[in-house]
Amino acid sequence: MANAPSKAVSLNKIGMASFVGTTMEWYDFFIYSTAAALVFNKVFFPSFDPLVGTILALSTFAAGYLARPVGAVLLGHFGDRIGRKRVLILTLVSMGTATFLMGLMPTYSTIGVLAPILLVVLRILQGLAVGGEWGGAVLIASENAPEGKKTLYSSFAQMGSPAGLLFATAIFTIIQTVSVDATMIAWGWRVPFLLAGLLVPIGLVIRLRVDDAPEFKEAARRAEKGTVPVLELVRHHWRGLIIGTGAFLGVFAIYYLLTTFMLTYATKTLGMATRVVLPANIISAIVEGLGIAAGVWLSKKLTARWVATGSAVALGVWSIPAFALMHTAVPGNLYIAVGVAMFFVGTSYGVLAGEVAELFPPTVRYTGIGLNYHLSGALGGGLAPIAATSMLAATGQTWGVVLLCLIVAAIMTICCLLMPKTSTARVATVRTPAKVEG
Repeated sequence: MANAPSKAVSLNKIGMASFVGTTMEWYDFFIYSTAAALVFNKVFFPSFDPLVGTILALSTFAAGYLARPVGAVLLGHFGDRIGRKRVLILTLVSMGTATFLMGLMPTYSTIGVLAPILLVVLRILQGLAVGGEWGGAVLIASENAPEGKKTLYSSFAQMGSPAGLLFATAIFTIIQTVSVDATMIAWGWRVPFLLAGLLVPIGLVIRLRVDDAPEFKEAARRAEKGTVPVLELVRHHWRGLIIGTGAFLGVFAIYYLLTTFMLTYATKTLGMATRVVLPANIISAIVEGLGIAAGVWLSKKLTARWVATGSAVALGVWSIPAFALMHTAVPGNLYIAVGVAMFFVGTSYGVLAGEVAELFPPTVRYTGIGLNYHLSGALGGGLAPIAATSMLAATGQTWGVVLLCLIVAAIMTICCLLMPKTSTARVATVRTPAKVEG
């Protein structure tokens, strides 16, 4: 074992690699969601009614979410077999390339229907990359962390989400401020996508300096050859798949209903200016980051399981006044609604990564937590904004969206309560069919 100072330096590098990598990945993902809500209906779907065009634009947004579970299975397989580090390098390059190419995309007015088709293809590539990114970023940190600090080091990867959102929103806000609407539609929206290509080398330099944890290397060395992680999960760890997916479901659904859907609702229905609404994303990113830190701190006092459960209840309860505040179309009320919700999103999001990882042994852990995270993302983050927008178009009211929030918060609460108080995943480091229970 390395001495303490060397270990500390190693953990600092690993924490930075986890944070910087996920920040870049989520920056790429969030600039798409912002562009989909603000300009893609005009750039790629101009021949449709504005609301229909927005729904179609958000459908391309959902395509990335639906690709994420596929990426979790495909890239998780290799992450569980050949190592976390190699897959993380692949996801970084793939994501950056797809996002950069989006910035070079011809529009509907140039090549017609081929434009949105190519957009969906690149969005799917983004989704596949993110599907393999998150699980590896969590594990490269948590598996290298000492006992008692796994929740803390897992939260480095979670911090990448609000940081990526903050970076993406800040870039779009600057472009909106210095340009008129016509410029934004003509070429301004391309700038955030092109910046992604410049960021890839930075992430590569950092990620090339980390290594897989000894825990994983030993488990991989002893693991039975020829096994398929996803099949092992379905056969022997299906409870973990259900519980982990349900635990993340409320986080994703409520998060995106108060970001992507909120942008659409406030600008298209309430008539609020985009320049007023975009700061809500900046507030949500900052407050979510504070919530993640608070959740990790509280987990030392109350346990991560109870922090996640309490946050789930709070998200459900707060959704009622949050949507009422948004409906007033007053900027200050909008910021309060988003800020409070994002704090509780952060407290749960920060602790869930480490808890869910402990539901699985190392040789299927990459695939397991990736599926948990991205299945809930596909359901909560990909389909929820479309469902909410469709309900809004049909009824003209937000009561259906509030009901949706209450349902997913209830599911999240139940699944958090079902998480084991003490995980047995570490005891079963190497699975043998005769000894492991579902």
